[in-house]
Amino acid sequence: MNDVFLIFGYGIPKNILKDENYNFYLKMVFNKIYDFVTKDKPTKPLIICCGGETDMIKPYKRDEAEEMIKFFTELIKQRPFLNPITKNWLFIPENKSLSTLENLINNKKNIEKRKIKKANFFIFCELTREKRIKVIAKKILNKNYNFLVVPIDFDVSANRYLSQEFLAKKEKAELEHSLWALQSPENLKKHHEVFVEKIEYLRKAGPKVHVEAVKKWWEQKLNELKN
Repeated sequence: MNDVFLIFGYGIPKNILKDENYNFYLKMVFNKIYDFVTKDKPTKPLIICCGGETDMIKPYKRDEAEEMIKFFTELIKQRPFLNPITKNWLFIPENKSLSTLENLINNKKNIEKRKIKKANFFIFCELTREKRIKVIAKKILNKNYNFLVVPIDFDVSANRYLSQEFLAKKEKAELEHSLWALQSPENLKKHHEVFVEKIEYLRKAGPKVHVEAVKKWWEQKLNELKN
């Protein structure tokens, strides 16, 4: 049985090596992968960093996946005592996805292309997304793919401290829209277009008001995402 670790990205900071949220998130993820690997001893654990070109800084060329791999590469480089464990770890970027739903769909395709017929998926995500990811993963991954969602409560930005009512509405709307998107290729295309629109909106707003812009965009979209 193959062990596959999916790490969902959440935006691209100016410097991922110094960003407080990403440092907390990815170091916690790294430790959990280390624990899983040293316990189960897979021969070549597959670690897929997930996330597309959501860069908010011109020329908008960076993607979440490659930025996270850069972080892990530097973390391991600074700790040579990890080499006996990490030398067989295979880091793979999945840099086409713009949403949680696309993360799962595209990674299932990637695993199938690698002709991995059975696998244990460990899915790392931000805490408030946990329930939604469990529902969507159950819809997308077949019975040969076991999965465990591992939430990390890493976010200490203003987004984390929005009202519980707002976060619940956001999660409900995203889940309903994701399930709707799975009903047809046309719906899935429209789902992608929504997140392209989100990125364009946030880029126009600019990084200085990013948190406020994220909240405003979601407030505008909550009713629309109910279809």
